Amino acid sequence: MHVPKLSASVAAVLVACVVPMSGAAPTSGASGASASSPSSFSATESRIFDLINAQRRSQGLRPLAHNPQLDQMAKIQAANMARFQKMAHDIPDASLPTLGDRARYVGYRYSRISENVALGYPNAEAVVNGWMTSTGHRRNILDGGVVETGIGIARSASGGVYYCQVFGHQLSPL
Repeated sequence: MHVPKLSASVAAVLVACVVPMSGAAPTSGASGASASSPSSFSATESRIFDLINAQRRSQGLRPLAHNPQLDQMAKIQAANMARFQKMAHDIPDASLPTLGDRARYVGYRYSRISENVALGYPNAEAVVNGWMTSTGHRRNILDGGVVETGIGIARSASGGVYYCQVFGHQLSPL
């Protein structure tokens, strides 16, 4: 785990996760994806979306499209982390404890899926910078095998700000 120092009084924490292709989840239907910042994003989520895509473009990669299912997954995990005040990919006490559980719940049938989480960053620029300076997070962001994303942010009762970004590539229809 990488813990960058932002200032003398603020610390932020990051964790990256990748689920192997064999974890494909059953689907309940097709999803729609949007290449522009969706209206369902908060201003900070929209800024993260734009900054991540700028990072991808700077490396010659196509920008990620917004996917509502991945967005729902990210929002579920951000809320779980805030509720349990635990930054993690797996939260055993949550009703949807793993990334695979969340994918099945929203019906996202994937060939590739990964997740970045973070805690304590003051804004979009800081969290994206933190992710980009961490090897695992950077790998998830610049993975040419993912084509869409969703973002969630939640604040805990004690004020901690939890971030989650899910990256994916859906299985081709049978």
